[in-house]
Amino acid sequence: MIFLGSYNTAWSMKQKIMQVMKERDDSRPLSGIIQLDDVYWDGEWHGGSRGRGSENKTPYVAAVSTNKEGHPIAMSMTVIKGFRLTEISKWA
Repeated sequence: MIFLGSYNTAWSMKQKIMQVMKERDDSRPLSGIIQLDDVYWDGEWHGGSRGRGSENKTPYVAAVSTNKEGHPIAMSMTVIKGFRLTEISKWA
């Protein structure tokens, strides 16, 4: 069956499906072997400092749950306030 709807309808449906998938995944904690790393995600640079301490970058914790063979099973990316022991402890 082919649906000939508008772009806005398709985009809206995609966003709703992605939100439901995210909510489902958020309800399942990672388990097994978990590897994590610190990640900075930045937008467009509009002045200010560059590098890891830039106010233009958002700090995340990226965690991947793997099986015994090291293959990824699930992933989680969470925004945190900064890469301090207290923030990582709250995340964990």
